[in-house]
Amino acid sequence: MSVYSTQCPTRIDLSGGTVDLWPIWGILDNCVTVNVSIDVMTICEIEELPTPIIEIHSPDIQKTWSFKNLQELYASKDESLLFFKAHIAHWNPQKGFRIATRSQSPVGGGLGGSSSLSVAIYKTFQKWFNKTDMTIHKMVSDCSNIEAKVLKMPTGLQDYYGAASVGLNIISFSTHGVSLSTLSTHQELFNSSIIVVYTGKSHNSGINNWGVLKNFIDKDKTTVDALEQIRDVSLKMRDACNASEWHMLPALFTEDFSAREKLSDQFMSKEIRDLKKIADSMGAKGFNICGAGGGGCVAVWCTPETKFKISKHIEDSGYKVLQTRFL
Repeated sequence: MSVYSTQCPTRIDLSGGTVDLWPIWGILDNCVTVNVSIDVMTICEIEELPTPIIEIHSPDIQKTWSFKNLQELYASKDESLLFFKAHIAHWNPQKGFRIATRSQSPVGGGLGGSSSLSVAIYKTFQKWFNKTDMTIHKMVSDCSNIEAKVLKMPTGLQDYYGAASVGLNIISFSTHGVSLSTLSTHQELFNSSIIVVYTGKSHNSGINNWGVLKNFIDKDKTTVDALEQIRDVSLKMRDACNASEWHMLPALFTEDFSAREKLSDQFMSKEIRDLKKIADSMGAKGFNICGAGGGGCVAVWCTPETKFKISKHIEDSGYKVLQTRFL
């Protein structure tokens, strides 16, 4: 029987996190999120079976399920199965199959791991059903809707683009909709200058984003002002990337962090504060949180000459430096 497989990257956001969440970008207008793909991958494999049996393997949550047919799968009340049920129901395959997934991202790492896994599953079903002519925007829309159904709250869009489009992604949001520009002239700079660090504490992006969204809709001045500042910084980040003015990025990177820090008390954590003190003391040029904050991963910008020294000091302080490369 046929076997189909896909692997997708995760991402770090350089600027514009949270403004990718509708209706924030619809209300603010002219918003941009800039992110870059990294080789922390998610993997999906689907094998078509000659019987109606459905098998699901997820070593990341140490779960394996087997069902005699699709109807038995849909009837399951196991809440840990919701993510897979939603993706399978979207395609509603009338054949038996075995699906196995794996993620290299730390759970709650803020690297867009669940969104990347959604894209990997979606692309693998695309291959099986020979639907590979769908646009990237259709894929992102479908994956976002599927994950919102599972989480029962809104999701941002940037993570799906980072997984579906490899490179430095400039994602623009306006009343005209969403557009994407992807640059490829950046790998050497980022690989020599950015350290990705896992704080050891996972985060819940859905809860953090929901708090920000609610405050924004309620017209909380601090939240609105912070999101407007994030939008403005990200527009400058977009312009700097398009003009290859890479020297501007570390300062904009940190400026984005300063704006996002104002969004919510949950954005920071003790681990993040301590890590920032360590990075600052070692002469880091920039610092930003990956994803919605509260834990997960942090990106530290340094000079190529100091990267090894700063990485070692961070590891010696008890944090995990991810051995990752930018794509």
